[in-house]
Amino acid sequence: MPATLNDASLPLVSIGIVTYNQKDFLRECIESTLAQDYPHLEIVVADDGSKDGTHEMLRDYQARYPGKFVLRLAERNQGITANSNAAHFACTGKYIAWMGGDDLLLPGKIRRQVEFMEAHPDCTLCYHNLDVFQSDTDQTLFLFNARFHPEGDVRTAIRHGTFNGACSTMVRRDKTPARGFNPAIPMASDWLYWVETLHHGGSVRYLDEVLGRYRRHGGNVTASGQHRLAQTHVDHLSSCQYILALDIDYLDDVMHAYSQKLLALRQHAHFAKFAWYSFVLSPSLKGAVRLLLYYISLGKIRK
Repeated sequence: MPATLNDASLPLVSIGIVTYNQKDFLRECIESTLAQDYPHLEIVVADDGSKDGTHEMLRDYQARYPGKFVLRLAERNQGITANSNAAHFACTGKYIAWMGGDDLLLPGKIRRQVEFMEAHPDCTLCYHNLDVFQSDTDQTLFLFNARFHPEGDVRTAIRHGTFNGACSTMVRRDKTPARGFNPAIPMASDWLYWVETLHHGGSVRYLDEVLGRYRRHGGNVTASGQHRLAQTHVDHLSSCQYILALDIDYLDDVMHAYSQKLLALRQHAHFAKFAWYSFVLSPSLKGAVRLLLYYISLGKIRK
């Protein structure tokens, strides 16, 4: 990068953090942002009406680091999309790096992504690998993008969905949707946000480095988490309609994505029906074998 890391002319990066009742995890999250070696940061935290002392903790951080924190503290819970928009519209940086209140940044993450995006002005969205770890043991479970880390353009994002972990993603703010996250999508509005961002031009690029940690804990893997997963698939089906409205030329990519979302729903509803709908929309040998095995085994094999 042509400028030095302590040069105030470096582009401002907004770290957008969305959180709800995660006080203890959030403290670790914030400390990981403060430990970054990139000097030109604003830390934007949107809290969705937490009742665990989060607001008091955040105001304390704001007092200790004047000018560093931008807080959006809701008095009542409004849902993840509204909370994400509270953060989105508070960001003023050239780049936005997104994360949840229970995620962690590893040293050098912001610097590495800024270096890459400044060197590649065609890059609209940059993501990297993540260490997915068990919270209570700190044990690594797997690497988020160990097997799959596509690059491309908006069509790549449409066809393959959210292959980028949210806390690995940095975007150019001037490419993001004017409305932010679509308020019509109640929970899983991030995929549409990435697609609409890339619809404004540029590429999605991957850094083959582990620069963040995604935490697995009771709050995101319980039965209620399974309900949220099902709602995520429903939201993605709704998102397909909005994506098609962007450009009819995306039809083939949207149909492929729609078929995959229907296929994902087979674990939460009638297996054969959703597997069949998926096959009709996007025929494949794998889909045909899936249906054949289901019927031959009298419903015992569901893959």
